[in-house]
Amino acid sequence: MSLRLLYSIHFQAILLLFIVLLHINSTLAVFAGSIGNETDRQALLAFKTQISHDPENVFSSWNDSLHFCEWEGVTCGHKHRRVTILDLQSRGLVGSLSPFIGNLSFIREIVLFNNTIGGEIPDEVGRLFRLEALFLYNNSFNGQIPANLSHCSNLKFLSVGKNNLSGSIPVELTSLSKLESLSVHMNNLNGEIPPSIGNLSSLQRISAPYNVLGGHIPDSMGQLRSLTFLGLGDNKFSGMIPLSLYNLSSIVIFALANNDLGGSLPTDLFLTLPHLHWFQIYGNQFTGSIPVSLSNASELKVFSAELNNFTGKVSVNFGGLQRFLKLNIYGNNLGSGDADEMDFFQSLVNCSSFQYMGLAANQFEGTLPKALGNLSTQLKFFSISQNLIFGEIPSGICNLVNLTNLYMADNKLTGTIPSDIGNLQKVQRLYLGGNRLSGRLPITLGNLSLLNYLSIDNNKLQGTIPSSIGNCQNLLLNLSENNLTGTIPKQLFAISMLSISLNLAQNSFVGSVPSEVGNLVHLVELVLSDNKLSG
Repeated sequence: MSLRLLYSIHFQAILLLFIVLLHINSTLAVFAGSIGNETDRQALLAFKTQISHDPENVFSSWNDSLHFCEWEGVTCGHKHRRVTILDLQSRGLVGSLSPFIGNLSFIREIVLFNNTIGGEIPDEVGRLFRLEALFLYNNSFNGQIPANLSHCSNLKFLSVGKNNLSGSIPVELTSLSKLESLSVHMNNLNGEIPPSIGNLSSLQRISAPYNVLGGHIPDSMGQLRSLTFLGLGDNKFSGMIPLSLYNLSSIVIFALANNDLGGSLPTDLFLTLPHLHWFQIYGNQFTGSIPVSLSNASELKVFSAELNNFTGKVSVNFGGLQRFLKLNIYGNNLGSGDADEMDFFQSLVNCSSFQYMGLAANQFEGTLPKALGNLSTQLKFFSISQNLIFGEIPSGICNLVNLTNLYMADNKLTGTIPSDIGNLQKVQRLYLGGNRLSGRLPITLGNLSLLNYLSIDNNKLQGTIPSSIGNCQNLLLNLSENNLTGTIPKQLFAISMLSISLNLAQNSFVGSVPSEVGNLVHLVELVLSDNKLSG
């Protein structure tokens, strides 16, 4: 036999063997795929059996007349025809999550938020090593967060907020090196944040408010160089904020409100957070002054530091904060008594989108600057009650035509109420009580048709109640402790939605109470004592 013939026979044998092996592999692949497909189908049917209420009839398509890849809410891969996404968000589903969900071995996304699915999160979810997103928030899950979710090594998004989960944040989760978002807010989680959380180098978002987490915020969180959202408010954290957190230059949202944190803020704080939009630390025990470096927070929209123990002058120049929307520092001890301590108002004139200014319950002293009337016409909320403000109400305040809430009570204001007050036609709450205002009630109060709270008690007002006040059709009214005279206008009692309280005590009203008082069917309290009424 020639060598060439020998090679030919040998080659043909190898080729035949290759074809046989290829056929076997193909058959095995089809067989394995068939088994895998049936596994997915049975897992989905098991999921369905655990749902007791389906108000939108989602599962009407989950039957044998359709391949499971065509069932509503199910997405499969093109190659293997295995389930890759289960998305039944916001369908009103009631029930529990079947442990057979752990058999969907090719699944990458489980999206079940905004339902009423309860029970425990099955441990079997930890078998889904391809899983990238687990969205279970706003359901009724209880029990603990399964520690073996740490086996889902490709997990990027873990969202289990707004449930009834308890226990601690499993330390095992800190091995999820690809995790980008951890959302566990509005549960009953307790214990401390594991210090090893600093290992999650891909983490961009931590949302854990409204739990009972406590202890100190770990310094290791300063290692999370990609972090943009830090939400730890409404917990029981104590001690000081680690200085390392102030060096996270990527931070956009910094929210630690309603804890028991203390200490002072670094003077250079806002030099190291160039992308900061939201700084929220209200309801803590912070002391010291508001850092002047706040002037450099050019991207800042919200500064919320109310209900702390800050002191001293507000020396911040807000002029460079073009996106600034909200300044809330009420309930501190701010104020210096210096003649220029209200000068920061002038810099706020440059903030064209400014909407909210809360300065109440501090020690600010002086007159309200004319610059108040030059603030953005977008301003909706202005409160400077419970301070030491004296002088007259600047007439320019009536330029702020989008105001809905104006609080200036419990100061030392004198002079009259500006007649242009009627320009504030969107105002709903107007509090001027506890001052030394005099003169007559402006007839233009009748222009404030949306007004539902009007309190000008404990002043030195004179004259009569203008009948135009009857144009305010939904009102709580307190004009007590003044020097008002004349008869009570019947138009006042024609306000059918006059509610909660009508207090005209300690004035000098005369005459009889109009019979229209019987129209006030929503009224809880009527106080007319210490007047000169008759009849």
